[in-house]
Amino acid sequence: MRIPAALRGENRLMMWLFTLFAATILLSIERPYLAIDALLGGVNLANLLLRFFIYAVCLLLAVRIARAFGSRGAEQALYGPWGLGALGVVAAGTVASFLLMGLQPSSVGLHEGTDEVWFGVYAALGRVYPTFTGVVLIPSLFRATVGAALPALRVAAGLIGAGYTLLIFTNLFPLMPLSWVPVMQTMNYSVLLLLFAGLTVIWVASLQARRRAASAPRRLTR
Repeated sequence: MRIPAALRGENRLMMWLFTLFAATILLSIERPYLAIDALLGGVNLANLLLRFFIYAVCLLLAVRIARAFGSRGAEQALYGPWGLGALGVVAAGTVASFLLMGLQPSSVGLHEGTDEVWFGVYAALGRVYPTFTGVVLIPSLFRATVGAALPALRVAAGLIGAGYTLLIFTNLFPLMPLSWVPVMQTMNYSVLLLLFAGLTVIWVASLQARRRAASAPRRLTR
């Protein structure tokens, strides 16, 4: 659905976002994961690739949200030296911890047989960069929640802000007992639902704005 608009030069950022998000879903499914990992040597390089896809999704999603709310400061922070530096540090740490926990035969969960300490570092780094993007966005989302001119934008900012706030709390997962796994899963899925619910509200509001703009000339000609 996004390709025709992208070929016309319209919102190519969203096409790349959807493409990368589809790739992360594909690599989260067992059979595609095992097939792709086999092509990469069968040592879970597909999981490392999945992590970088997630980092790219988080960056593009944050940039899209910053643009939706007109936050030039947040966009520059994400693309600027500090933002790209944070991405570089997390990426280097992800590769290093992946290698240090030991190469193992293909496994979607990537936990069986791996070094527990370095697996913990690898898992924690997977939450650090998404959290960083949320921390960058939360101030502008708060301002939009209380001060946006359109009610739909206030609702969208509240939903997205709640999603990123919940994402920050996922960094407490290492402190939670194993019996809390259902709670962790609920938090992860809630983050996604809140973020995409907010984006959906923005999309619906943009469609309504286009329809009003398109009907305005017809009303004037009458």
